[in-house]
Amino acid sequence: MTNKHKNRFFKDIFDFVMDSCKASKIKTLSLLVVITIALITGIIVAIRTHDNYNISNNFGVVDISSNEVNSSTFFTRLLSMLLVFVVLLGSSYNNYTFIIGIIFIGYRAYLLGLNICLMIVFYGFSGVIVSVVVAFPCQLLTLLVLATFFITMSKTFCDYRSFGGCKIPRQKTKIILTALVCLLLLCIIESILLALFSAKIILVI
Repeated sequence: MTNKHKNRFFKDIFDFVMDSCKASKIKTLSLLVVITIALITGIIVAIRTHDNYNISNNFGVVDISSNEVNSSTFFTRLLSMLLVFVVLLGSSYNNYTFIIGIIFIGYRAYLLGLNICLMIVFYGFSGVIVSVVVAFPCQLLTLLVLATFFITMSKTFCDYRSFGGCKIPRQKTKIILTALVCLLLLCIIESILLALFSAKIILVI
């Protein structure tokens, strides 16, 4: 594939995703509002109730005793992403199940805000480095990829029920593969950053 064809391929994907989000304005706006509210709620809850938490027992924060990001931590984070991916894929099938996906994404956003703050509170400077430089941007991008995938698949399923045809199944395959590649790349980038900063803790949500 030449650079021209590659650029065309990525442009077609980007245009398709943007068109899907624009065509599903209510769903897209609802999802963004839920993510924002859930993220802020998690931060507020962590600030107000951090004394009630034991970080070693809190879901999502994992200590790395060897001070090395190994294959186990990589696949643990990737598996967490894939589980959410599968739930969102099933929830995007129709409007009745769409609410399940919204709740699931909202809960993940809540955990992100909660655990990021707890990491900073309990681990100080190292928590700030891992949270602000690595975990938060990578996990936020992951959340946006999952949300975009959710909206796009919902629109595609809707089109399939309305129009059918052979084009829609090919679109679904491209969307799924593109989203999976993006998640894998984000997980790899996060692992590299964690290794570079010699992280002693990681975030898995």
